[in-house]
Amino acid sequence: MKSTSIAGKTIRVAAVIAACAMMLGACGNPAASQDATDTSAAGYWPKPTADLKGTQLTFWTSPQAKNIPTQVIKDFEKTTHAKINLVTIPEVYENNAQTKITTGDVPDMAFWQPTRSMLAGFVAQNKLQKLDNAPFIKNYRKGMADSGGLYNKTRYAVMVSAPSTIGVYYNKDVFSQAGLTSVPDNWDELVADAQKIKNAHVDGVQSPLFEMGGSQWGTQWAVQAQLAEATRAGFYTRLNKNEEKLTGRTFMTAIENYKKLFSEGLYNTDAGSAKDTEQESALWSGKTGMIFGNASQFLAIAALANDNKQAIDKKIGYFPISSKGTITTLIPDGSSGIVAFRTGDSTKEAAARQFINFWMSTDYKNFVQQQNIVSALKTVSTPATVPQAAIDASNSIANSVGSLQSEAIANPDLYVNLANMVNGTMTPEQVAKTTQDQFAQVAKAQGAQGF
Repeated sequence: MKSTSIAGKTIRVAAVIAACAMMLGACGNPAASQDATDTSAAGYWPKPTADLKGTQLTFWTSPQAKNIPTQVIKDFEKTTHAKINLVTIPEVYENNAQTKITTGDVPDMAFWQPTRSMLAGFVAQNKLQKLDNAPFIKNYRKGMADSGGLYNKTRYAVMVSAPSTIGVYYNKDVFSQAGLTSVPDNWDELVADAQKIKNAHVDGVQSPLFEMGGSQWGTQWAVQAQLAEATRAGFYTRLNKNEEKLTGRTFMTAIENYKKLFSEGLYNTDAGSAKDTEQESALWSGKTGMIFGNASQFLAIAALANDNKQAIDKKIGYFPISSKGTITTLIPDGSSGIVAFRTGDSTKEAAARQFINFWMSTDYKNFVQQQNIVSALKTVSTPATVPQAAIDASNSIANSVGSLQSEAIANPDLYVNLANMVNGTMTPEQVAKTTQDQFAQVAKAQGAQGF
């Protein structure tokens, strides 16, 4: 998709607490639980092509995602005679959008990161329409429907594209020259492969792994990838109830394993200051063998290859990784999901649902081809021009769990704290304690029980 993922560039903790305070006093307001809307009622999801002459809707987007819905909007306007005003909200998009909504400026629809932590405030204040029982839900590929948009088992956001995954992008030439003929099947094998690359002393390869501590946001991927098995075992469920903490052994082990990669000299020597652009360039040029990455990093790498599928497929591969296996960790970005707001105008609210239905049914094939992305629906084929690494990342969603952003009720500044560790200003213990303190602070501001 032709946009930059914001999955890693999360709102800072102070901003989240401020947003909770602004949104009618407390994110823990129970109003949402009082919404008895019957989403299965006849007509709740209007026919996608029904005439809407005279209806005007507003759609909010971040600057990075502003070009994504333009063709769908044009097609919808032509088909239904409605008018959709696409409004770009300045960065930081999430902060500014929440502030405007708090003051009464509410759009009909918006791009929104469809994770639990990012939906929580709006849901608690009953700002969002329920989007359950959509006619296209049955058409999602395996694992896609539950990959984002749900809060307490109710759908408040619709996934318009496959969510970003946390995995490893690797340089096939580096692997081959280091004598690696297959990809690792767990964390220990990944570390062993990194050691093999280091010991092979391949010309031009400066490090087996490359980190972007200067940009900070990517430092969390290696840690989060290790939590997949624990997530399936209920780690975040316990964390959300304050029954387990980020200072406990589960989280500490992931941090310590990450730090050990630096101690063993498997990362670039400038890991503390290197930027994401340098990381992406290093993988494409073969200066490094692997990076922990998400979709936005792959898109940047693809851009270095001028989006040439043949060139990308020849050089860059992808594999999922977790502590004991190959479970993918999902982190939907800000252009993966759409929310529809409760505005008090039932006609416009229905029109907003119709637009979403149109996007995901009548116009989805056009959207996927125009954006050149992996299809989220089994009823629509992925374009032949999509690189294989993107397809492999998407296919891994069938065996996946949610990220901290998706599963936790609050999203602390983990990536900032880890970047500080990479730069030597925090120990693993300090990272865990600071992250736990931030988590508890936001959870308490939301009114979560147990905090």
